[in-house]
Amino acid sequence: MDITRYLDASKKIDLTGIDFASARKFPLHGDEIRCLTYMMDIESHTIVYLRGLLNTCAIDDPEITAFLSCWAYEEFFHSRTLRQFLEACGVAAPPALATRVTLEEIATTILCRFTPHLSAAYLTWGAIQELSTLEGYALLTQRTTNPVLAEILHRIIKDERRHFAFYYNKARIHLQPRSAQALTSFLLRRFWTPVGEGVKPHDETDWMLRCLFSDLNGAAAAKRIDEAIRRLPGMQWFNMLSSRLSATLAAAQPSDLQALQSPWKVATGYLKHPPQHVEQE
Repeated sequence: MDITRYLDASKKIDLTGIDFASARKFPLHGDEIRCLTYMMDIESHTIVYLRGLLNTCAIDDPEITAFLSCWAYEEFFHSRTLRQFLEACGVAAPPALATRVTLEEIATTILCRFTPHLSAAYLTWGAIQELSTLEGYALLTQRTTNPVLAEILHRIIKDERRHFAFYYNKARIHLQPRSAQALTSFLLRRFWTPVGEGVKPHDETDWMLRCLFSDLNGAAAAKRIDEAIRRLPGMQWFNMLSSRLSATLAAAQPSDLQALQSPWKVATGYLKHPPQHVEQE
């Protein structure tokens, strides 16, 4: 895997030709605003994840360190762009979430002292989250009737696809030892949550899952994510996103599901061109 390919392609999102002033001329549904606010907050929280990783053995790998430098930079500008779009539409975007040291950050720092395989777990976790993110953006792109938003999300997806490719290909290498597979499986089964949970309340994450993944397109996306992760060494058991989605839908009130049948939501059919994932070099 050639890290220089990722580094050479790294830059802040290209907004050439994006007419923010025209964004408010097109429809923007309330559910879209709620989704975008969630996504904006999580993108801006990347620097907190980076802070935690800098205290772990993950940075002993120079390729991971180089990638993380670009990753945090690009994710910051994703958040900034989503904020610009919302403000252009007349939506008062809330300030970025406050940062804090979490128990997970402390635990991973301590865990590095006892195992050399924490990077395998981090990389696999990152692959799941990045793939979930780009699939979520793709679903929102398909449903929106706002062409400015659709173009912005399309450009963000290009970055997220590269992020996923790095995590996935690097995880494939680090997961070769059986002990790395065992540790990664244990940590995922015990501690994995969908993108944003922990930063955002559990109920808000469940709402995002229902909003983006509850129709046929969303179910197909969740299945693609699980299938991609199952192709990693030792991860043949993985079905955690589909399982969480099923549990979330089963626990939802009928009124919650009915409320999702909003004008912008496409609830039938499958994506004609689902996102293409780069899983190998």
